[in-house]
Amino acid sequence: MDDRVSVLEKSFLELNKRMNILEAQLSKHKSSSEYQTNTVSKHMIKLVYPGIFGRINEPTAGFPSNRKKVALQLAKGQFMFLYVTSPEKKIIGLTTVASECKRVDGRWPYSVDLEWVINPKPGVTLAEVGLDIRPRVGDTLFSITDDKAHQIIAALHSQDDLDSNTLKYLFEKYKDFYD
Repeated sequence: MDDRVSVLEKSFLELNKRMNILEAQLSKHKSSSEYQTNTVSKHMIKLVYPGIFGRINEPTAGFPSNRKKVALQLAKGQFMFLYVTSPEKKIIGLTTVASECKRVDGRWPYSVDLEWVINPKPGVTLAEVGLDIRPRVGDTLFSITDDKAHQIIAALHSQDDLDSNTLKYLFEKYKDFYD
C-alpha cells in the first residue's frame, strides 16, 4: 500500500509541475497577445455592419445590452478602427471616440459618437495586417497593441480615400443592413 501511495504522490507532483509550466506559458502568451476580445484600450477595432456606409458622415459605434460594461468604459479620445463585417471583412478607417457613452433606442442601446481620423478607404483585411482574429458571434470590440495600431495606420495611409461615387455605391449595396 505504501508503494502505491508513493507512486501516486510522485505522479501528482509531476502533473503539478507540468500544470505550472503550462500555466506560465499560457500567461506569457496572453500578455504578449496583439489583441484581446471585448476589452477597451487606447486602440481598438470595432466590428460594424456594412450599414455604416449609410451613416458614413455621422459614424457611431453601437453596443448591445450584454456589452454595456465595455461601452461605459469608452472615453473621448480613444481610437477605434472600423472593421466592416461580412461580406466586406475589412478595416476601412480610423475614428476617435467623440462622446461619452449614451443610452439610445434601437438594437444597440449603448452608443458613442465617432469622428474620422483616417477617412474611409478600400480597407485592409485582418490577415493583411497580421492579426489572427476570427470574429465570432458576441464579439464587438478588440483592443490591440500600439505597434499593431501603427501597422494598420500605415496600411490605411497607403490607400486613397473612397470617392463619393464608391460611397454612394456602397450605400446602395448595403441599404438592407441599415439599422
